Amino acid sequence: MIQRITVIGAGATGHTVAAVMAMRGFQVTMYDDTRFTPQLNAVKELGGIQLRGRARGTGTPAKVTTDAAEAVRGAQAIFVHVPADRHEEIARSIAPYLEDGQRILIIPGNLGSFVFRQVFQELGVPARVTLTEKDGNFCPCRLTAPAEVTVGLPISLKGMVCSLPASDTPRVLHDLEGVVEYTAGVNVFEGIINAGNVINHVASTILSAAEIDHKGDKYSLFKYAFTPSVVHCISKVAAERKAVIEAAGLPFHGDPMGTIHKIHHLEDYPEFQAFYDYMDGPYALDHRYLHEDCGCGGAFVLSVAKRLGMQMPVLESLLGAAGAINDRDYIHGGRTLENLGFAPELTLPQIIAML
Repeated sequence: MIQRITVIGAGATGHTVAAVMAMRGFQVTMYDDTRFTPQLNAVKELGGIQLRGRARGTGTPAKVTTDAAEAVRGAQAIFVHVPADRHEEIARSIAPYLEDGQRILIIPGNLGSFVFRQVFQELGVPARVTLTEKDGNFCPCRLTAPAEVTVGLPISLKGMVCSLPASDTPRVLHDLEGVVEYTAGVNVFEGIINAGNVINHVASTILSAAEIDHKGDKYSLFKYAFTPSVVHCISKVAAERKAVIEAAGLPFHGDPMGTIHKIHHLEDYPEFQAFYDYMDGPYALDHRYLHEDCGCGGAFVLSVAKRLGMQMPVLESLLGAAGAINDRDYIHGGRTLENLGFAPELTLPQIIAML
């Protein structure tokens, strides 16, 4: 049974997972790069991580370090909780120290397994490890003070995961028994193509660009963004994506706009009040809400649509606008089928069979 867990990431989610797993009795090592030394030092100096909001308690990691070798050696499971832009960086930092049998979980996945696999192959990593992605984040949360996280929803250890290749998933789930309660997905495409944040974040952030610029650190997407016109636009993106998911023959996970509905009806969903009160931001447009959700889930589903001969005019226009705002080519430079290594002549069924 897994007892030694390394949590990579000194952001809000990394803090939360390190605290939760420590509170549950696991031997937790918390790791990130030296540029996150102030955040990691706060955990050491304050003697643990304080959880507030919809999860309460204090979790104390057994070890907090900026040394990748110290973090990786001896870990049975490695939980990666960093933005997608950092996947290659993290893969390169841990590659020299990996050991046979280690389970690497990328949460949220965002097709990071392809990035990690490519880096490990490039560097000739000899260790036999598994790469597994979760379909969404661990929980909505924010760092609200040094070594303190406010959690927006009750902690759940459930969710869907899939390994790359998918044949590894049953073995990974068996090894993670007692740690999490995840279930198996069909393949890594299932999670990314159903990613809720593509629906919740992309249109709402872009259409709020002027207000974000004006309000800065006083802005809250969940308080201000979901006006009737914005929600109408979001519904168009959701409909486009549903059509692509169905045409691709992948499982559809249901209403992706459920969170928006609950935010609008807090009287019926009081469990979302802390989410509404504390889940602020984004404070600027150079933010993971665009980099991650446009460059990963958005770019991916658009590339699947094009492979199927389908159009997604609303999503494509939003990704184009986001790219203009941030000087990035999310449409062609994101995690598309082509950029994941699937040649243009391959059909989608051929690609899925390779997973």
